Amino acid sequence: MKRTIGDFLLDRLSQIGIKDILGVPGDYNLQFLIQTERRNDIKFVGTRNELNGAYAADGYARLNGISALLTTYGVGDLSAINGIAGAYAEYVPIVCITGAPPLNSMYRRRSLHHTTAEGNFEDIMSCYRPFTVAQARITPQNAVEEIDRVLRACVRKKRPVYLQIPSDITFFEIDVYNEKLSLRQQTSDLQQLNAVVESIEEKLAKAENPSALLGMALDRFGLRDLSQSMIENLQIPFATLSAAQCVLDGDHPQWIGGYSGRSSSDKVKAAIEQSDCLFGLNVKFTDSNSSYFTQHVPENMINIRPFRTIIGHEVYEGVSAIELLERLSKITPPKKYKNWQSNPPKVKDAWKPVTGEKLIQNRFWQRVESFIKPHDVVVTEAGTSMRGVKILDMPSGITIISQPLWLSIGYSLPALFGSLMAKPNRRQVIFIGDGSFQLTAQEVSSFFEHDLKPIIFLINNRGYTIERAIMGFHSKYNDIPNWNYRQLFDAFSDGKEFFSRQVNTEEEFENALNDADKVADKQLCLIEVMFDPLDIPKAVQSSANMVAAFNYGPRGLKELDKNIDD
Repeated sequence: MKRTIGDFLLDRLSQIGIKDILGVPGDYNLQFLIQTERRNDIKFVGTRNELNGAYAADGYARLNGISALLTTYGVGDLSAINGIAGAYAEYVPIVCITGAPPLNSMYRRRSLHHTTAEGNFEDIMSCYRPFTVAQARITPQNAVEEIDRVLRACVRKKRPVYLQIPSDITFFEIDVYNEKLSLRQQTSDLQQLNAVVESIEEKLAKAENPSALLGMALDRFGLRDLSQSMIENLQIPFATLSAAQCVLDGDHPQWIGGYSGRSSSDKVKAAIEQSDCLFGLNVKFTDSNSSYFTQHVPENMINIRPFRTIIGHEVYEGVSAIELLERLSKITPPKKYKNWQSNPPKVKDAWKPVTGEKLIQNRFWQRVESFIKPHDVVVTEAGTSMRGVKILDMPSGITIISQPLWLSIGYSLPALFGSLMAKPNRRQVIFIGDGSFQLTAQEVSSFFEHDLKPIIFLINNRGYTIERAIMGFHSKYNDIPNWNYRQLFDAFSDGKEFFSRQVNTEEEFENALNDADKVADKQLCLIEVMFDPLDIPKAVQSSANMVAAFNYGPRGLKELDKNIDD
């Protein structure tokens, strides 16, 4: 049947579950936006700039499963690319669509605005290739095949893809298939799958201390429930890398804690490092999740990747993790393992505010732990807030949105906007420092524009506290100007009501939490928490010391000692 190129792309986006296209209008994408406005199944949602749009698309995809970002050629593409690179690093599927210059102008290599005026129309595509798993420039001749190819790659590989739509062809009619896009995943080679299962069963039969370690993007690859089924079937303990926090419930009886190399508890280190049959679920060790490569996992770890399994030096290509975990969830364990005990219930002292006592970070996180409710979405920023959330005992059903690998400051606020657009009915809480907030603050206006109601904990410690901890306790480069954040929210709200408190003491904090709880379903809530710039929890300082030693070597350590003496 006949369909315009723009409508065919919109049909496909709708079919794969995208209801909102985030981004910024530009003169090369306006015709496509007109087509979007005529639809009932998908709409355009503007963000305050392209970088924020990329972060928002990242947050949207983490809750929705996939997202779309629209920019204009050159200036928009390059403004967004940091956010897209982060999505690539963290396995977040985003369909990047850019309105490109007219096709005839590109063929003629004309000198156009938003380009370097050298007739080079491959440079922007070249910038995106390292951070996307498929790319295409759409023409009337290739539209159907290329759109379907690129979208399939995004869905299957869970990473961004890039489509250029020349501005003069979106209304061209083409012949399209009268059928939906097939997203069927590639199944395993049966012989390879059987070989992996047989090898694993042999290892399990000999094992006394099997365990599992959960890694990256298990939810996005559809492996969360299957990982839990396998762990429960085999009755083995499991630990989590930072990217897998709360992928399975933190109160699961077989969960023993987080693993991060030498920073892990003795119990977790023993279970993972001394395991004689360790299952790794999409495990990738980085500096930040291994306490700077201090992991000591068995060489013959069974590392189950989405499309291959690696056991020691043996690589089994063509094995679907979904099918492998389904098989492992149904096998009869060769024996009952007794190498773990449930974590004892944590005894918590009732948090009572001390009258007149200045609120400090450690006390703040103790109280926040009981404020978070089952099934909340918790968004954290790089820095002290990410480390604070990392140590919390979370209730069931929590989703954590963060960037433990890419660690781009300013990410979390627009990501929160995207996640709220995807799931506006879930309670969503963000912890963000003032330094990070100032990078992407414009997106606050989007919360009000769309009547969204996050709970925002703005940690005001007058600068970059995590950098202070690494090096430069008193250095000016770690200072930022203070803002009147309440007035800023006033300016962005366009007269809409919101809840706001600034807290300095424990008593003020307790009252703010209780009052916010009463109105959080009706209004955006801002709780600005005032901390001393040098209020640095011990765990944060310990991590910062490792960063300094790794980044700067022996001379950095001398500076670190000088810092501590000061």
